[in-house]
Amino acid sequence: MKGYKFKFEKILNLRIRQEEQEEDKYLLLKKELNDIKNRINSIKSDKEEVYDQLRDKENNLALNISLRKYLKSLNLKIERAKTEKAAKKEKVAKQLKVLMEKKKERKTMEKLKEKEIEKFVKEFFKAEQKELDEMGRHYSMGGRLT
Repeated sequence: MKGYKFKFEKILNLRIRQEEQEEDKYLLLKKELNDIKNRINSIKSDKEEVYDQLRDKENNLALNISLRKYLKSLNLKIERAKTEKAAKKEKVAKQLKVLMEKKKERKTMEKLKEKEIEKFVKEFFKAEQKELDEMGRHYSMGGRLT
């Protein structure tokens, strides 16, 4: 629209960029959380395979001992991964709050811009109507435009 320029356009653009950066951080944390979940599932799958081998009656004693040691290390890995998962969930929740705050800031600026555009349009139409009324009065009095 000719003649209108939002005075806070740079601030709005900055808030949009900040929101995009926070969203990228959020998505990265979500991906890392999913990777941890997949790692836990993979370890659990390995654990089931070890249980299957331990149920096999034909294993010798040395193999059973090594399988049990391996099972302990898998359990330890699962516990570490669960701790890491809990910490990552907390980071994801915090980042989501930050992202929501950035979205709120951006939307506030966009609403301000919309209100200013509405105000500008109203003033523009009001001035145009005033000009048309003056032209109408001028013609009704028998005059010409100069």
